[in-house]
Amino acid sequence: METKDSYTKKMKAKFDDLNYKWNVERNKLEAKAQHAKVEVKKKFEEQLKTLQEKREKMSQKLDQVDTASEDAWKDIKEGVDNAWKSLNEAIKKARSHFD
Repeated sequence: METKDSYTKKMKAKFDDLNYKWNVERNKLEAKAQHAKVEVKKKFEEQLKTLQEKREKMSQKLDQVDTASEDAWKDIKEGVDNAWKSLNEAIKKARSHFD
């Protein structure tokens, strides 16, 4: 059975790794966006804003798990998992404009 501490460490490590990889990829995509048509660039910028909001939500969810009691963290876990899925989908969508 997964403990609060092991889950928190696992999700924070995944989030940190995702943030690192996304920062590298974002730089590449932004360079491509500089040469894209105005409407593609605008759409990409909108997706970057959405992505930033989802990253912030994920960070807040991780903080909630971290501060939750041993009994309550399991109730928050589903929200963290959903935020994680949403964040990954937003990244895939941002990438899709340049594939």
